[in-house]
Amino acid sequence: DRGTHYRSDRAEPGAETLLGTTYPAWEDIALIETALEDLATHPATAAHLARKIAAHFVADTPDPDLVATLAARFLDTGGDLLAMTEALLAHPAAWAPDLAKAKPPFAFLTSALRALGIDPDTIAALDERETRRLLVNPLALMGQPWEDPVGPDGWPEEAEAWISPQGLAGRIGWAMRMPRQLLDPLPDPRDFVVTALGPLASEITVFAAGAAESRHDGIGVILASADFNRR
Repeated sequence: DRGTHYRSDRAEPGAETLLGTTYPAWEDIALIETALEDLATHPATAAHLARKIAAHFVADTPDPDLVATLAARFLDTGGDLLAMTEALLAHPAAWAPDLAKAKPPFAFLTSALRALGIDPDTIAALDERETRRLLVNPLALMGQPWEDPVGPDGWPEEAEAWISPQGLAGRIGWAMRMPRQLLDPLPDPRDFVVTALGPLASEITVFAAGAAESRHDGIGVILASADFNRR
């Protein structure tokens, strides 16, 4: 009934020092909110978030100048994440021609469904059994069980966490079997390789798409290719 109530008698007594700043005894909630605001805009917080954003969107080992640019924008704007996103998109390192990230399984599935042009209503209409068979169980086989990360810090960023023998077997199996159960007829692989990859398709992937013995084989080869599994 009282809303937020601060129990000063439950707080640790005495002053506290956080990242070089000393705060007096925690006598009211306003002081704690000040400490949290100071932590949120600390240079160490800026550097930490800048590296995480760069590692997620650009490369597992991001360009140091990109990280420094993002950290500076964070500090200049008081932690404006939209401003950091603008800085990310404006930095040349974000547009390097080499795709340095491996798609996690969920990104692999969603990008495959988008490339195939699967109607969202088709996915929404699946019952629980079909959803598990076509999407949820394959995600677990690929190493990313639905909404069940191994720890509180979420899913790993490193390609090595996803590109493993078991993970690749799960991706290849899904690519070869599931698209034809979601879409009929399948597109011509010679057209689909352009739709799915555009200029990112390598010569070997284009050749394999055209040389496949069937449409579902060709679609599977494209979706299982290294080209499609990078971002």
